[in-house]
Amino acid sequence: MEPMHLLADVNLPELDTLVAAVNDQCPGTISLERFTGRQPDAEQLSRAEVMFIRSVTQVNQELLAQAPELQWLGSATIGTDHVDQAALAKAGVTFHSTPGVNANAVGDYVASAVAALALANNGLPAGDVAIIGAGNTGRAAGQRLSGLGLSVHYYDPPLCAAGQPLVEVHDDWQRVLNSSVISCHVPLQRQGAYATYHLLAENELAQLQPGTLLINASRGAVVAEQALLARLSAGADLQVVLDVWEHEPQISAQLLPLVKLATPHIAGHSLAGKLAGSWQLMKKWLTDQQLGLQLPTLTELLQRYPQGQPQRLQAEDPPRWQDLAQWILRCYDIRNDDRVLRAAPCNAKTFDALRANYAVRSELNQLHLDTGQWANTAAWRQQLAQLTFQTTN
Repeated sequence: MEPMHLLADVNLPELDTLVAAVNDQCPGTISLERFTGRQPDAEQLSRAEVMFIRSVTQVNQELLAQAPELQWLGSATIGTDHVDQAALAKAGVTFHSTPGVNANAVGDYVASAVAALALANNGLPAGDVAIIGAGNTGRAAGQRLSGLGLSVHYYDPPLCAAGQPLVEVHDDWQRVLNSSVISCHVPLQRQGAYATYHLLAENELAQLQPGTLLINASRGAVVAEQALLARLSAGADLQVVLDVWEHEPQISAQLLPLVKLATPHIAGHSLAGKLAGSWQLMKKWLTDQQLGLQLPTLTELLQRYPQGQPQRLQAEDPPRWQDLAQWILRCYDIRNDDRVLRAAPCNAKTFDALRANYAVRSELNQLHLDTGQWANTAAWRQQLAQLTFQTTN
């Protein structure tokens, strides 16, 4: 039996390790080839029977026409707007995404943004936090901001209609626009009752209160870029944090100087999140092939990296909000990514290079606090758990 030919994005880590583990147990199961850039070339596609991709690769009829042997496609992302699933189904290609794979990383990103700006402003946001979208990443962001001491609510009309959400949700759009912090965590949907394309456009942006903090770590076109540029250029008192941009990989040279924090679509790029993407795709493929083989655990994969090891910190006294904010930034400091993006040329090639060569990043759950007895109260146990910090005392 010939090995299955796996074509995978070069930026999916540890696939070599996972493929080796599979072939050690069942020799000749997989042959691995990597591709660089956003799209594989035609020669690579002609050989592909299995593909592992990220969100930068557009899967459409044109790609499928060049991949006649393709049987299985997996995307190491929660979002699927880069994949034409109807075309895949017509071609008989099995498709899987990885919902929740980078939820911790995105939650950490939002917490880091709020922590950094709160320290710069000498105070936490005074009003409510609106999380748009109560899926995996939205809940992770809301959980951490609750742990920082903020009052969080979740706007999610589809979940309201469906019932039985994992957190309390509402469909009051005006409540969102009146909030002091708005963080976007929705897929990009251009049509239908729950379309999210330009969800925040000219009319919505005009209603935001002075000082509102707007964070977009979902998809660039959820916020109308030209309307946002016009609003900020007119001197609007808004604090904007953008990880995603409407015309990626090209970002707006006019908008960049006007936002408080800017990053090159790396909110979900923690080491643990990227490793989990590789691991989940391999696990899903093995399951579909009915191969009951063992893979190295995520913990074992993390142990291969110094940044994957726990950080320990003494915390003998109850922390102030400033301490919590500093602990968040100790794990992941968004300001470093902001500085790197602003110092780089503002073009598509650089944007992709910053993503491809992104530094290894830890998560908040890797911070272990050696605490005093203060951490034994129910309130503190809940708050530290919301921040995903580990504790011993």
